[in-house]
Amino acid sequence: MGRSSKQATSIPRPRAAAEDTSAGEILLAHLVGEAGAFIDQLPRLGAGEEDAAHQARVAARRIRSALATCAPLLDPEPATRLRTRLREAADALAGERDSEVLLDRLLADLDALPERPGTVRARALAERRLRGDLGSGRARALAALDSGLFTTLSAELVEPALGLTFTERAADPGAEVVPKLVARTLRRLDRAADALPLVAAGVPYPAPVDAPGFSPYAGTDDEAWHRVRILAKRARYAADMCVPAFGAPAARLARRLKAVTEVLGIHQDACIAAGAVAELAATPRIGGPASFVLGELYARERWAATAQRHAFTRVWPGAYAHDVRSWLDG
Repeated sequence: MGRSSKQATSIPRPRAAAEDTSAGEILLAHLVGEAGAFIDQLPRLGAGEEDAAHQARVAARRIRSALATCAPLLDPEPATRLRTRLREAADALAGERDSEVLLDRLLADLDALPERPGTVRARALAERRLRGDLGSGRARALAALDSGLFTTLSAELVEPALGLTFTERAADPGAEVVPKLVARTLRRLDRAADALPLVAAGVPYPAPVDAPGFSPYAGTDDEAWHRVRILAKRARYAADMCVPAFGAPAARLARRLKAVTEVLGIHQDACIAAGAVAELAATPRIGGPASFVLGELYARERWAATAQRHAFTRVWPGAYAHDVRSWLDG
């Protein structure tokens, strides 16, 4: 990593022809746009408007992802500080939205199951637990908005260059530097995806529970799939960052990775739902009929996860196809 610039407000200039856009300028334009998107949500958050927390978290994730992808362009200390504050802000906003999404999913999936003697009890348990979590999440979000965390973060996001300083590499032409940074992110995703049990996931329909090496009920490898989801989102956000400067090839990659992240997002929702149902089933004195219904619901969520693993084997191979590789490799 090269020496840093002296001023946080100085935007790196390209060393090549004046018409070229530097790597730092590509990054900074993206960061400024996402910082504005985050700040725009703060009044909506205070008013409790629908989807405000989600949109703020998306903007925070996109900034954090860009800082990670383009780490060689930035001095580490201010970049790490900003990433940490963005993560803390996103975590503070997570509870309400996550509980709401989970509650909606479980109630819909319960409605899809056959009506049984324990259905009403199982539904009441899910609603009581998750509505309580929803209220707690909302309270945490409001407390965070009134705290110094969001005040400090907002001040940083409106500073010139977001308070970041750039390395000398940021002044190099973006066409030479940025695709290589995106390619590095994609290689990490490629390695993580190759480590998944893709042969088992490639079965068109869920395999028997006792199939060798494949148990969709266990969920013991959910974390590996979650890791691939995080890397896929980072790669997708990196591609999005490139669209204004690089056009069609970046847009193609972004579209393909969006399909990948949507599949993995549904997979993650199913895994989280299965874990929540397992916790509900451990409620003391729940009763046999409700336990049976929750067992059915758990099976439904695990099979949903299995179906998305199969879908991943269909969308992933084309995402990192030859046309994308040729663009990134120059």
